[in-house]
Amino acid sequence: MPSPIAHAVSGYVLSEIFPLKSRSRNQEKRYHWHRFSAVFIAIAADFDFIPQLLTGERFHRGLTHTLIFAVGLSLIIGLLGHWLGKLSAQKLMGWILILYGTHLLLDIFTAGGLGVQLLSPFSEVYIQSSLPLFPPVHHSRGLFDLRHLIFVAWELGYSAIILTGLWFWKQTQSQKFVE
Repeated sequence: MPSPIAHAVSGYVLSEIFPLKSRSRNQEKRYHWHRFSAVFIAIAADFDFIPQLLTGERFHRGLTHTLIFAVGLSLIIGLLGHWLGKLSAQKLMGWILILYGTHLLLDIFTAGGLGVQLLSPFSEVYIQSSLPLFPPVHHSRGLFDLRHLIFVAWELGYSAIILTGLWFWKQTQSQKFVE
């Protein structure tokens, strides 16, 4: 599974490509909050490690890694955001679903492990790509195993590629206004 590095960078890039517009007049003040929110939502599925630490039960890649949870979370936050922050509920729900769904998609494209039970509770099938983008992580080797450097280098490379892509995309967008 990708670490929070890949999930966070993916969330940031998506927040730049799909900025969330509010109906508020002080849009500039809220802009940085939307970036932070995007990064937080993009890594939120992995907060299931907290109950696992507290109880010892296996929670990771469980309920928080399902489509039903993603839709439910999007619905709840979308309605709350609309009620509290003058945001379009539909746009906010879609924005959250894209960000959260990207986390699930990246986890599907990871080598090793069982995959993701994306359709739980309706199906117990684990979904995993046969063409992984991310190498496996071997948690049993401990935190400071030198073989983790391959994984970290891979994630930094992924991050550099999508951040470079974002930079080029922004350049083309700014050129449209110059012409």
